[in-house]
Amino acid sequence: MADFRKWLMAFAVITLLLGFTAVAQIQNTAPVTCTANSGAPRQIRVEGVTELVGDIVMNCTGGVPQPAGQPVPLANIRVALSQPITSRSFSPAKDAIRVAEPMLVIDEPFPTTDPFPTGIAGIPGAPTSQIGCLATGGQTTANPFLAGTVGVCDIAGKYVGVPVETYQGQYNTFQGAITNSGAYIDFLGVPVDPPGSNYQRIIRITNVRVDATHVPLGGTITATISVSGNASLTLPSPFTTVAFVYTGFTGKGVTAQNEVQCVYPGEGDNVGVTFQEGFASSFKTGLITATDAKAGGGLNSLRNDEADAGWMPQDLFGTGVNYYTESGFTPNLTAPAHPDSLADLVNQTNAPALNDGMIGDADYGTRFLITINNLQNGVDLTFPVMAGGGVGGPNLWLQLVKNANSDGTGGSWAGSPEEVAGSWTPNSGATSSFVVYEVVADDPNLTETVTVHAGVTYSAAAINLGKNIPALGKDSSTSISTITASFAPIAADTPGMSLMYKDGAVNDTTWGSLPRFIVTQSPGNAVILNPCSCNLLYPWIVSDDQLSTGLVVVNTSISPTIWPAQTTQSGTVTLWFTGVRNGQMVANENHPNPAATPAELPIEVPGGCAYAIVMGAGGGDAVNCVPVPAGNGSIGSAVWTNFVGYIIATTTFQYCHGVAYVSPMSDPLHGRYYEALQLDFPNLYRTGQIGENVGH
Repeated sequence: MADFRKWLMAFAVITLLLGFTAVAQIQNTAPVTCTANSGAPRQIRVEGVTELVGDIVMNCTGGVPQPAGQPVPLANIRVALSQPITSRSFSPAKDAIRVAEPMLVIDEPFPTTDPFPTGIAGIPGAPTSQIGCLATGGQTTANPFLAGTVGVCDIAGKYVGVPVETYQGQYNTFQGAITNSGAYIDFLGVPVDPPGSNYQRIIRITNVRVDATHVPLGGTITATISVSGNASLTLPSPFTTVAFVYTGFTGKGVTAQNEVQCVYPGEGDNVGVTFQEGFASSFKTGLITATDAKAGGGLNSLRNDEADAGWMPQDLFGTGVNYYTESGFTPNLTAPAHPDSLADLVNQTNAPALNDGMIGDADYGTRFLITINNLQNGVDLTFPVMAGGGVGGPNLWLQLVKNANSDGTGGSWAGSPEEVAGSWTPNSGATSSFVVYEVVADDPNLTETVTVHAGVTYSAAAINLGKNIPALGKDSSTSISTITASFAPIAADTPGMSLMYKDGAVNDTTWGSLPRFIVTQSPGNAVILNPCSCNLLYPWIVSDDQLSTGLVVVNTSISPTIWPAQTTQSGTVTLWFTGVRNGQMVANENHPNPAATPAELPIEVPGGCAYAIVMGAGGGDAVNCVPVPAGNGSIGSAVWTNFVGYIIATTTFQYCHGVAYVSPMSDPLHGRYYEALQLDFPNLYRTGQIGENVGH
């Protein structure tokens, strides 16, 4: 705050030295000469379709002030941008001249009645009220925003030989129009009183938005100004840079959470979605409110006296001040208090400017759309109401928005966490869900980072591995859900097709939100669901007219109660055959095979039960359990008859052991047993001691 006020004082001194008062003491027939520059080129986001660029400032001197009572000459001022103009318009798109939010102010008028922020004063000598006129040269008949004669902005001179501010009590705040299908911003019939050779007239153009999505990183946005009309204005250099384009947020990305299908997630398991500003003022609130207060007391350095506003948003009517919000300049033409409550900042659908037609108002603060793709059936993600305040972003806070639209518009503040339930299965096709957050506090002087931690849980339904809940991929492979994080709202329109005021046909769509963006981020892994698996190798299997083999797979997941708590697991068994069958080589042939024709049903083995198969004359398979799971399949004799080789048994439960028995067909009681080899790394220690999964 102290630095900002020092800046203001310096600005005031410079202005006084320049002789800001808009009256010339020395008559001069020379034309008015203006120098165009940007008050301060802004850093804007390459993802943004409606980025506010820096103000265009014309410092003019020369000419002869108009005598008192004489009409001030009128100028037509046109602005063209190097990128498409996307400032909001308030007229139907079919109109050739579309009344819009860009404003032109002369001599920095600043209200002295209830100013906001209270810490900012107007420039000495500036008009003390903002009096508006629609600068369309009389070419429109609709003006719901500004007082005065519609489209005609005549004022009279005041020069009587002593310094008098021409624009005190007369039109000094002019609304422009978008013309030529969005190519230009025109201010038609603007009265420009020559200041004389010893004084300056300041013309400021603000609320200009552009589509920055096609500009290379580090590139610039330039403005070109042209002038015509009765006012003798010359502009030797009509070009100025108004913005530099950078990445709005960097891809810190998504921190995935690994889970195992048959084990409930831990209490702190979460997926982290991180947003880091590409530059210090990239994330913005919609308007200034008391929620911009810094953590631990004090206010953001350029947010000034928002504490006086309580929890009410405030219109931004200080000219030449960057409030670092998504909203721009709102002329103080009526009462200074904003007509909407804080809740109204998001309690809207797509009506313009918070449903009140306020020039410059954004619909939302910076929003983020978190899109969750293919979240597994049986997995839930729980998103918190608030996120922020961490080491990397002490003053940055995001608020969850409930009932938002899929493009990030609409909705209202959430009062409780939002749970996203997964529905993806290997047979469901792609699925998608989303949540929306909005920036409600930030510090424009810090490059801040915030992470949204979404808790991972399994749904209320018990784990059912036999039914693939939670859902693994095809053939019990690892399944992975993803998250794409982006700015929001997402642009669904073409450049320049801004939302129209009170145009129902447009308000029923998602077109025209301020701000709006395109998606540039790639998806990152979210929940990685790994199969519960135990893998056994039976290295010698023979089934011919002389020898037969039997094997058993036992589900040993039931543990003594004196050990750490364990989940009893039920899952399936699959046998993978490699060897020679009937003189033909087979490799990695799995049974049961759900892709076979007809499909082979899975074989489920509950905890404490066993699957057994005898491969030889009179053989078969069965699950030894009470009760036997309904709908179990089996492996037919055609699979194992005349087979010699090895089998790997894979399961969807973690704890298993097995044995095999090879015997002569003529004397089955005189065979030999061997234990299956455990193929898994020894890392499941139910007893707390190393050794359970060590191979035999």
